[in-house]
Amino acid sequence: MAKKFTPKLSPRLEGIVELVPEGSRVADIGCDHGYISIALVQRNLAVHSIASDIKSGPLEQAVKNIAKAELTDKIETRLAPGITAIKSGEADVIVIAGMGQRTIAEILTENMDIAKEAKYLILQPQSELADMRRFLLGNGFKLIKNKLMIEGDKYYIAMVASATEDTYPGMDVNIAETFRKRFEAMADTPEIASVYETMDLLFGWDLIYTDPQLAYFLNHVEHEWTEALSKLGEAKNPDYDRIKELNSKVEAARLALEINTTFCGVDRKLFETLGSEAIFD
Repeated sequence: MAKKFTPKLSPRLEGIVELVPEGSRVADIGCDHGYISIALVQRNLAVHSIASDIKSGPLEQAVKNIAKAELTDKIETRLAPGITAIKSGEADVIVIAGMGQRTIAEILTENMDIAKEAKYLILQPQSELADMRRFLLGNGFKLIKNKLMIEGDKYYIAMVASATEDTYPGMDVNIAETFRKRFEAMADTPEIASVYETMDLLFGWDLIYTDPQLAYFLNHVEHEWTEALSKLGEAKNPDYDRIKELNSKVEAARLALEINTTFCGVDRKLFETLGSEAIFD
C-alpha cells in the first residue's frame, strides 16, 4: 500500500504553517504545488483549505499532490488570480506568500472587502517590508504579529494583519501595539519618535523585543545599507533622497540591534566576532 504524500517544507514555508491558528478555514493564494494546504490539513490546523493559483501548471501539480495525500475532500483547488478565487465567508485565514510587496498590495486592493472580512491575513512579502506594513496600516488593518524565518543565507519575515481582530490565538494582548506604545512614551522628540516608527515598519516591534535571531538579520541589513550609502556618496550626481532614506534605515537598524541584543540577552561583541552559528546553534 502506497504511503500518503507528506510534503517536506522549507523553513520559509514551515514558518507560514506555524502561524495558522488551529481549526482555520484557509485560502492559500498562489499555492504553487499545494504544500502549505496539505501540511495545514495534515496537522489539523486547517479544517478546510482553498488552494488557488493563477498558473495552470503549478495548480495541476497541486491537484496531484493533494490526491496523493488523500485530501481531495478537504482541499479545493481553483484556477484564479489573487483572491478572486474566494467568495464571502469561505476563509478565516488568507495566506499570500512568496510574492513581492507590490503584487500582494494589488491582490488585496482588488478584493479589499474579502481581505478585510477574513480574521487574519498571513503575508510573506519577498521585499519592501516597510511598504507592506504602511499599506496595511493605511487600509485599516492592524499589525498583530511578525515571524522571522532563516533559510540558508536568506531572511524572510511574515506578518499577521487583521481588520477585525486585535489579538492572535495564544496572545493576551497585541504585542506589536504594546511595544509601540511603550517606546512612543520614551520618545521625547519628533526625531526619536520617527526612528521608533521606522524601526517598527522595517522590522516589527515584537521581533525586535523578543527574537534573538533577529540580531543576525539586523546585522546583515545594517552592513548592506551602509555599503550602499558609501557607493551613493561616491557617485558624481548623488541621489540625495535615496541617501536620506538609507541614512534613516541605517539609524533604525543600529538602534533596533541595540534594543534586540539587550532584551534578548545576545552578546553583541561575541555575535559580531563569531557569527550567528556560535550564538544560536
